[in-house]
Amino acid sequence: MVKFSFLGGAQEVGRSCFLVDDGEKYLLDCGVKLGPKETEYPLEPETNIDAIILSHAHLDHSGNIPFIFRKSSPLTYMTPPTLGLSRILWEDTLKIADIEKSDPVFSKIEIKRAEKYTFPLSYRKRTDLNENASVEFFDAGHILGSAITKLSLKNSTLVYTGDFMLNETRLHPGSDLKSLKNCDYLIIESTYGDRAHPDRKKTEKEFVEKVQDTVDRGGTALIPAFAIGRCQEIIDVFNEYSLDAEVFFDGMGQKASRVYRDNPAYLKKPKELKEALAKVNWIKKASMRKKALKNPAVIVTTAGMLQGGPVYQYLPKVYSDSNSGIYLTGFQVEGTPGRTLFETKKIAIENEAVEVRAEVKKFDFSAHSGKDELLKAIDLFNPKKIMLVHGDKEVMNSLKKEIKKKGFDVFTPKQGEELEL
Repeated sequence: MVKFSFLGGAQEVGRSCFLVDDGEKYLLDCGVKLGPKETEYPLEPETNIDAIILSHAHLDHSGNIPFIFRKSSPLTYMTPPTLGLSRILWEDTLKIADIEKSDPVFSKIEIKRAEKYTFPLSYRKRTDLNENASVEFFDAGHILGSAITKLSLKNSTLVYTGDFMLNETRLHPGSDLKSLKNCDYLIIESTYGDRAHPDRKKTEKEFVEKVQDTVDRGGTALIPAFAIGRCQEIIDVFNEYSLDAEVFFDGMGQKASRVYRDNPAYLKKPKELKEALAKVNWIKKASMRKKALKNPAVIVTTAGMLQGGPVYQYLPKVYSDSNSGIYLTGFQVEGTPGRTLFETKKIAIENEAVEVRAEVKKFDFSAHSGKDELLKAIDLFNPKKIMLVHGDKEVMNSLKKEIKKKGFDVFTPKQGEELEL
């Protein structure tokens, strides 16, 4: 018997955290959910953790890992790039708390302990957790170092996808699923479980054309982007399509880009990305931000959902300019400023909601599998039991119906629910 506890990421996107108990306790991810007013955390495990397994560095999966080290010191398994990227985000969490005069749930001490007890694990390197269990990572194709986890227990096999992208993208070759057939249990994300993504090449072309048109008409193309993965991809796209414009690069994406450059083995075409990053203007001080706004240009900056960050250094000038454009390139969680902007063309500037005259458009550069890819992966995994996580409730229910048609046993667990299988 194996017991699963869904501490976060159940019927929601954010704060992924799942406890697997077969006598030993394994924690799969421990993230946070950044809301418009407050940060939401997973339920706290009511037991000592024997091991933590982290799928990738995004905050909704990694953001609460150091908190676990306030009370215990479990061995933690992740790929080397995931550790480097997670460290950046953990330290940024403390920086933001200091600026906002709030109390973080962990400190530098817990970050150091998390690093100390991390066991870096590359892809396809099976490692024993104890005499009855082993773990092995496979490329998830989502971001740098992202991993699909195969957890081999005493009497069963569990696959946890984390966030994964089955199809090839500009930076990654797509998920490595060849050795993951016929598992017993599958915990799978369902972010885009009710729809397909548009053709990637067509999206890239339309995106570059729109950005070029904005600059040509004398405007600023402001691109709020996720620091990890999306910033790097967008800059690579500009280089590939020979965008004729000056590009400025601001925010935490700079630190993440250095981790990308330091881990070429985890990229599809590392030389091309390195070349692209070298061509853009890295914002290093406030005066450069003024320069970026002086003439028509492109600005790639955090945060991807407009939840703070350097993007607010540019918005006060850009939002009221009808020649400019604000181009979203990632998933916008309900309640975030990015979602509000996209749906209402309004944004809060210095706590006042203003009408946005600049063009607002969203492009689908998702690093998640769409509905068809999810169903294809499930056929390959061929599990006995499926648990859907990391998706909005309506999306999950839609995907659940499709999975049931295929004859699979599928659950959509609720927050705090436990399943014994």
